[in-house]
Amino acid sequence: MRQRPASARASRKSARFVGLSVRGIVVLGAGALTLAVAYMADWPELLIISMFCGGATAFSFIFVFVRRPHLLISRFYSPGVATVASTGQMNIRVVNRGPKPLLGAYWFDLLPWGSGATPPREFGPLAPREIRTVQYSFVPPRRGIASLGRLIIKIDDPFRLVRGEFAVGEGSQVVVAPQVFDLDQSDLDVAADTGSARLFQHRSLAGEHDIMTRDYRPGDALRKVHWKATAHHGELMVREEDKRSHAEALIVLDTRRSSYADALRTMSNDRPESERFEWALELTSSLRDHLTRRGQRVNVLETALPQLADAGHLDAFISSLARIRLSIQGAIRPSLAASNSRGTGSVFAILDNPDDEIVDALTEQTGNYSLAVAFLLGYSENRSSTDKLANRLAKAGWSICLVPDGQKVPEAWARAAQAVAAGTLESAGVGSD
Repeated sequence: MRQRPASARASRKSARFVGLSVRGIVVLGAGALTLAVAYMADWPELLIISMFCGGATAFSFIFVFVRRPHLLISRFYSPGVATVASTGQMNIRVVNRGPKPLLGAYWFDLLPWGSGATPPREFGPLAPREIRTVQYSFVPPRRGIASLGRLIIKIDDPFRLVRGEFAVGEGSQVVVAPQVFDLDQSDLDVAADTGSARLFQHRSLAGEHDIMTRDYRPGDALRKVHWKATAHHGELMVREEDKRSHAEALIVLDTRRSSYADALRTMSNDRPESERFEWALELTSSLRDHLTRRGQRVNVLETALPQLADAGHLDAFISSLARIRLSIQGAIRPSLAASNSRGTGSVFAILDNPDDEIVDALTEQTGNYSLAVAFLLGYSENRSSTDKLANRLAKAGWSICLVPDGQKVPEAWARAAQAVAAGTLESAGVGSD
């Protein structure tokens, strides 16, 4: 569980809404009507009914204001970082700081999605200084930094003529990251010894030093002899310290708004900027998780002004994935230069409708990596532009995975593995020019 300290401050007692219920409107209307009839018809007995209706309504208003809550709110939610379509749980610790018990109240929490709030639930009697924890589950439908809360306490008077809703405590900022899928290791083993993006890491039997072995040379100390390697090779072999080199993996993420055909022209609270961009972020997050677990050093290259944190720092990277937006300016020419001088490693490009600058960079710099896989989004059989792009990248050495709308990330990963294994453009499902 994770506590949000800002939510533990004393509640700000503000009336979100205090007003007449439907019953209250009827009663107050009846009082006004009888008052008018009493004067017009000179019927003073009706003034009793009118006064009763007005008095009851006034009493109800006073009751609700007097019973307004004085609460201290603390919020805890789990997991620490929520993901799209996964279930999280919000726990709200409530302390009654008022001199009177809280009776007959209902509570609900504000949400940024769907109906905008959780279903109202009965709070139950809460004595002074009593502590209670209420909780609810939430399923974020989209990525971002979501504001959950404030907590709303709903109080009615005994006659149900007036209802009041009071916002207490502070809200919580919840980081909602893209979904992370487990990618099958057997589909595309980028870290295998036979692969082009392998991890060179040699450890001694005891595991305390990173070593490589080489032939014995005159003058080498006997203490450096690696006896097991000597027995295996049939000749003296010695240890050579500090010989680790990590393969690299580069993920090219297109973040230009103009590169996504389904990008919305106007912002919407109900839909993301681009469904394909959200899919690209899911693949990026899943690839980063998969590759780092396989020992890869992962970098993410954006085609516009950088927004993502270093992929090597998990918490910061996930938070930046939740915040990233499509960029309308600041485009840069991607540089696929590998810091690994051996040229071993993998590059993965996630594209929808890239401009010529991006395509030129990808086709001209493929040689910096031994394995290059391009995921082309939004593919349909009649989309000739995708076929042209796929052919151009394939001729430059890229393995092509065509991703139709609605396909899941693990399915695309499996298709990418088939394209790499076949090593031909036709095997990826793309016709030649």
